[in-house]
Order: sequence, then C-alpha cells, then structure tokens
Amino acid sequence: MAEREYGPEIIDRIIDGLEHGSSLVTICGAADMPSRQTVYRWVEGDNELAVRLRDARELGYLFRAEAAVEAAKNAEDPLKGRLAFDAERWMLGRLSVAFRDKPIALGVQVNVGADDALAAISGVLDQAAAAIASSGHSTHTVALESAPRPSDPARQLADMAGAGRARVGQDKDGS
Repeated sequence: MAEREYGPEIIDRIIDGLEHGSSLVTICGAADMPSRQTVYRWVEGDNELAVRLRDARELGYLFRAEAAVEAAKNAEDPLKGRLAFDAERWMLGRLSVAFRDKPIALGVQVNVGADDALAAISGVLDQAAAAIASSGHSTHTVALESAPRPSDPARQLADMAGAGRARVGQDKDGS
C-alpha cells in the first residue's frame, strides 16, 4: 500500500464526493484535500482502494443520471431541458462503463429440427443478453453452430418477409 499523508477520513470524503457525482478534480480542488496525483499514487499501491473509488464513481454516475432525468422533466423550456439531458448522457457515456453504447448485431439461422429450434434460439438470446450486460463496448458475435441435416435445404434462409421480399440475413443486393 502506498504511504498516505492523509488519514482515512479524507478517503471517506473523497468516496462520498464521488458517490454524489462530483469529479475527482472538484473534490481534490478543496484546500484541505490531496491532489489528484496523490490519490492516483495511492490507488497504484492499493487494489482495495482502487475498487472502492471505481465503485464510488459508478454510483456517482448513476446519481448524475437520475439528477439529469429529474432536471429534464422539470425544465421550464423543454428544448433546453433536452439539450442539457443529452449533454449529460453524452458525458456519462464517455465516463462510465454502464452508460456506454454497446452495439449489438443479431442474426439467426436455425439449422436444427423444429423440436430443438426454440432451445437453440433461447441459447443465442442468452448469449446476446450476456453481451449486452458486459462491460465491453464493441459488437459481439453470437453464433450457435449446428451440423446441417440431410433434409435441410442448403444455405436457404427463412423468408420472413413473404414471397418476393428480402429474406432475413440478406442485403438489398441479394447476397
């Protein structure tokens, strides 16, 4: 653990400030608080403190999101309220893992018998739900492989849109 010049009550104040949505810059700007660099040095030598600060920040981001929703609901000028809300949402998306956009692309080709189709699709949806809930922010590929049966038409996709329309999984050019 890194040596600290400040007592545990200072850490508690930092955590309380983060939980209430304040930035470390604002918290450490007070005259009786350590600098950000000092706090970062503490974190480098103390995994428990690093986890506490990360969790406090995430709670603070949730606090800010709730405050932004309330402010938008109560704004006298709806356009200004919407603009302020969108700005806060954008900022939270840059700061917080929980608010990041997580693009998910789903495509399903079921190559199993009718009795197994529901279980196969359920498995793919479970994998997609896990991808959505993950802390990552990139597109996840979800695939459920199965061997084709002799009775399965080769490489045909279900015609969900009706005859003559684009088939599920096909681009407009037919590929």
